[in-house]
Amino acid sequence: MKSKNFKSTDAKTLSFFDKLSNEWWDEEGSFRALHSYNLIRLNFIKNKIAKSSLKNLRILDIGCGGGILCEPLTRLGAIVTGIDTNEKAIRVAKNHANEKNLKITYKNLELEQIKNEKFDIITCMEVLEHVDDVANVISLSQKLLTKNGYFFGSTINKSLSSYFLALLVAENILKLVPKGTHEWRKLLRPNHLKKLFLQNNFHDFQIKGVLYNPFKNKWRYSNNTKINYIFSVSNS
Repeated sequence: MKSKNFKSTDAKTLSFFDKLSNEWWDEEGSFRALHSYNLIRLNFIKNKIAKSSLKNLRILDIGCGGGILCEPLTRLGAIVTGIDTNEKAIRVAKNHANEKNLKITYKNLELEQIKNEKFDIITCMEVLEHVDDVANVISLSQKLLTKNGYFFGSTINKSLSSYFLALLVAENILKLVPKGTHEWRKLLRPNHLKKLFLQNNFHDFQIKGVLYNPFKNKWRYSNNTKINYIFSVSNS
């Protein structure tokens, strides 16, 4: 996720997630909401490609963290590679996959370091709002996708609703995620994101709103995209 003058994840973000490295697989810890989010994310992917199985599809998960999404993708038959710039997260992911006897390729590297590989699907869930140069991530991803391959992502809208609920309430009042997890300046409006994809030869940008119930720890689809949203886009 970097060019000669670009590094996708700054030292502050890396340090922040370093402190959470032991919580990736604690389903009642800091990543509780992410674990429950998997049901929606997997459903969205399967509905888009119109398959219940992902057998033999090559998938790259950008910003895989401790492997929360990589493991269910693998169980659905996909050939999964997970990358993350956080060394501790990759170590956790490898250890957990070994414990579960799952064959997943994990790499501690930047996106641009992947050479001579092609993927049918790229996933980038809850990552883009932590990246400084989103356009560069999209450009690099386009080169790694097969023709008509899919890019799936989820992120947070930049709106008054998200500022109040996703930042102030979630982090400071309900403490659903650690304070400082998100930065307002990095949140992404859907129209801006769509423009970046279209500029990089993607098409068919599809978006769906998702809402989280913190008391039931459940996610559901919604027509409201002002807070969290999930999206797909196809490589031309």
